[in-house]
Amino acid sequence: MGVMHERPEDSAPAPQPAPKSSYELPNRKNTSLRNILWALGLTMAIVVVVGISFFGAGSITEQETPENSRVDVAASAERAEAAAGFSVAVPEPGDTWQERSARFDDGQEPRWQIDYTSPQGQLVVLVQGPQLSAAMLSSAVPGAVVEQEQQIDGVDCQVLSGSGDGQGLHAVACDGEGWGFVTRGEGELEELEVLASAAIESLS
Repeated sequence: MGVMHERPEDSAPAPQPAPKSSYELPNRKNTSLRNILWALGLTMAIVVVVGISFFGAGSITEQETPENSRVDVAASAERAEAAAGFSVAVPEPGDTWQERSARFDDGQEPRWQIDYTSPQGQLVVLVQGPQLSAAMLSSAVPGAVVEQEQQIDGVDCQVLSGSGDGQGLHAVACDGEGWGFVTRGEGELEELEVLASAAIESLS
């Protein structure tokens, strides 16, 4: 019986792969990932810069609306009045008030509405129609409850508060000759009275 002889190459350990160098040249895999990360970072930086330059820094209430983007209430009122057939209010409550929007709804019961940002930064709305109706009150101030009656510039008005869906809302409702309106908001009652007085003055 023959004796098997081991060859040196049969017992030698298998060669081990060389350790990766920290100075490994970039390959297709790690280069593409690095490019994606760089592209994402650069895109985010551009978005931030463009956003700051377009919108500016600081809160909305700290910034003034540019003159060329202000709402032209007088022009809107002129068009609304032609369609409504009754005088619409163009209040001038003061320089610290900012008009947000003005629109006329020519529905079953015509409505003229102006939205403001008050000096305290609150949304205050004027809603006007040919008369002060229950439908106008209920839509402007849900669950309206009369708190008191008073006169503003010689016109009979009511101070209202909302309930249910209108919880937190306050309003001043005034009924004049050929018109009626509600000023409403969640801010100070004094601001609603200032807007109501300005509306009455514009309708007198």
